[in-house]
Amino acid sequence: ERLLRDARPERPSAASLEQRLAVADILAKAGSKSAPTQLDGLTIEARIGGGAMGVVYRAHDPTLGRTVAVKLLRGALERARRELIVAEARALAQLSHPNVVTVHAIVDRDDELYFVMERVPGVTLRRWLDARPSASWREVLACFLQAGRGLDAAHAAGLVHRDFKPE
Repeated sequence: ERLLRDARPERPSAASLEQRLAVADILAKAGSKSAPTQLDGLTIEARIGGGAMGVVYRAHDPTLGRTVAVKLLRGALERARRELIVAEARALAQLSHPNVVTVHAIVDRDDELYFVMERVPGVTLRRWLDARPSASWREVLACFLQAGRGLDAAHAAGLVHRDFKPE
């Protein structure tokens, strides 16, 4: 824990946001009582998932008194790719559908790109399926239909989800 604490940069410019949040997450899991990581007024609480594109954190927004999800895209992306992702997130922010997560903010500065989104409690579709190996086809179909309705709403708005999976 001491080595991680010593490695933790105190200045925002000392390391990438991705590195700072990773170190903070490791310290939190080790039971450290260090000060919570702040990100533009949000208090990062815990890492809740991740994949090839980025890492998702649960955060608290004290201004609005709500829990949100923060998706931090991994590493430095080439400019054209960043612009495409930001354009898609901007379009998604215009979409309102019960099966589509709401985007509250897009932050694109320097080498940092992250989205502040609605936090949807629960488990992933993969975990739901794994926990119910004997679920009826009707139960499974009902869940898949919800996901399909969200995809249909996105497609109707001209968006194509390139990374759709049960996780």
